[in-house]
Amino acid sequence: MMYKEVIQDFARRTRKNLEVIDQLHAEGREVYEVTQLVNSTLGLLVFPQQEYVDQIPRTPLDELRRDGWPIPKVTGRFEQVRDLNQLIRYLRNAITHFNIKFIGDGQNEIEVLRVWNEDRGRKTWEAVLSVSDLRGIAERFIEFLLNEDETDDA
Repeated sequence: MMYKEVIQDFARRTRKNLEVIDQLHAEGREVYEVTQLVNSTLGLLVFPQQEYVDQIPRTPLDELRRDGWPIPKVTGRFEQVRDLNQLIRYLRNAITHFNIKFIGDGQNEIEVLRVWNEDRGRKTWEAVLSVSDLRGIAERFIEFLLNEDETDDA
């Protein structure tokens, strides 16, 4: 099936693929749900960000939290992101450049991800987020992309 509206169709298909992987995992099938989540997040953050970077709102963190967005916990002496636009940009850069470390729970399951940005080999931001936080960000960004489509059609 061809894409009609590339970004929105990609978002819908990504959501469906994540649901199928979750279902297979719940059935005990050998699938790698965190790997799929990172791959999906990479696509979700890169494709739209390149086309819609100026349309990603600068919604403040407090408002994002109230709306249920998980916020990565900044580590070290780095400043927290200011808004949704910056959060998406920082996560996009971290994942795109594979500045990501998978941290296990001690029982061979990935529990936490450490992500960071660098400029000329120097870290400029670092944060940790749980797998469920990354999933929450992916889901909310999918909803944002789909709502943008509906807003444009109105």
